[in-house]
Amino acid sequence: MEGTKPQLIFENLWLKPDSPVHHQIRQLWKKHFPSLSEEQVDKRLNQVVFAVQTKAGEVVGVSTAFRAYVQQLRNHMYAFRFFIDPAYRIPGLMEVILVKTRDFMEEISQTDGPEDKRCIGMITLVENERIMKYRTEAIFPASKMVYIGNSPKGYQIRAYYFKKALI
Repeated sequence: MEGTKPQLIFENLWLKPDSPVHHQIRQLWKKHFPSLSEEQVDKRLNQVVFAVQTKAGEVVGVSTAFRAYVQQLRNHMYAFRFFIDPAYRIPGLMEVILVKTRDFMEEISQTDGPEDKRCIGMITLVENERIMKYRTEAIFPASKMVYIGNSPKGYQIRAYYFKKALI
């Protein structure tokens, strides 16, 4: 893997709970997050937006989103998470999966759920220490995710408002 850029495929699995790819996603999470309970894994499988696969079909990354009411912002946002297998962490991949997920969630936001619970943007915690140390821009250039503070555990909180968002 070192020194090469693999051809990766991004498969949209939003609201496709019967996808055969879910088994591989489960394996990826269990390998890298063994403390996740089966209940937590099942819940996250229902939140999958994109699976990142190699040309051979191996799942090496995943993004998830779920609706959350953010008290500080007094609005619903899609809480966004993603994970990329350390062996496949190549420059720019974080931005690609973030932007693909953001654009898709923005596309469905105007019709997803009851009007009073529709999401006006995305929010995420940056837990990766390397990203927090070296990616210190107030606004991430590719994704336009804005730094809005830190969590009680010290993680960066980043938010993005959809173009048609009203507060």
